[in-house]
Amino acid sequence: MQGSFEYKLDGNGDAIVLGIDLDSVSAKALARLDRYISWADILKLTENDPEAAYAAERLHTVLQHLGQ
Repeated sequence: MQGSFEYKLDGNGDAIVLGIDLDSVSAKALARLDRYISWADILKLTENDPEAAYAAERLHTVLQHLGQ
């Protein structure tokens, strides 16, 4: 069964708003996806880019919370 997943990105520059609407099927699928991502490798690749490293850490946290 395919779940619903929609997003809306508004704004530009420093004022960007991301809205995501998804059902429980998609939320659980994203939480499972988190298990396949090598976060240690991503953090190693972004060690010279602190903003990207921070964004990766926040994304990891969001995906973990979707699984709860």
